[in-house]
Amino acid sequence: MVNDGEWLLIAEFARRCRLPVSTLRYYDRVHLLPPASVDTVTGYRRYHVGQLPAAATIARLRAAGTSPEVIARILRGGLAAASALADERRRLSEEITERTRSLAYLDELSELASFEPGVPHRIELPPMRVPALGFSADFPALTTTVIRSIATLRTELRRRRQLPPQVGWGALLPLDLEERVDGHVFACNGSAVPTDGLAGIALPFGPAFEIAHAGSHDGLSSSYNRVLTAVRDDGFRPVGSVIEHYSSPLQDCPLRVRIQVLVDLADG
Repeated sequence: MVNDGEWLLIAEFARRCRLPVSTLRYYDRVHLLPPASVDTVTGYRRYHVGQLPAAATIARLRAAGTSPEVIARILRGGLAAASALADERRRLSEEITERTRSLAYLDELSELASFEPGVPHRIELPPMRVPALGFSADFPALTTTVIRSIATLRTELRRRRQLPPQVGWGALLPLDLEERVDGHVFACNGSAVPTDGLAGIALPFGPAFEIAHAGSHDGLSSSYNRVLTAVRDDGFRPVGSVIEHYSSPLQDCPLRVRIQVLVDLADG
């Protein structure tokens, strides 16, 4: 067969589509792009220039991680190709979501590397009455419920024009968690906040231990462990409720929380 410009030997075809010859041989082995003609005497493989677009499409799809079986469906065209492309788009979207989640985790670890672990210390909590909103949540939905309750309280305070400047948010939670958790979210700016016409609560006051937490929600347990260990080692026992003050939104990572545990002298 004479090479008239429409037909190309494998080396020339590889040069035209910017692929290694070994890649074209692989495409042939997996039945994605067999040569248009193979000389029965010499074994020379010849491709037609009309196959160049298919070679480029295969290369792009392979770079995206598409399997040869799916590429074959796409190359056939029609409804099968449309369905295969939709499936691939969904696969890549899920992969991107997972990769983004992994990046966020790496960013969290990087942020945490700049923080020293919180050190528990003794404090005295003053009496304080704050605007609050009660909630009840199943334990798995606790964080989501606290976030939504804070948003509701913020909206109500803004509506009543009682949103204090430099407001901080917190939650009053039971010391011991059950499957169903009852608690309150509250607004606080370091002092008593007017509660005119709005339900308010008196925060627990007296001797307490405090620890600053910076990290993920999952890491809160380690900060609670450190502060409760300090309570025990200093001869106290935790009593009543615990207070969490949030210096960043609960969706942020790293999360920044001040955990306050009310205490009393241990018996004996």
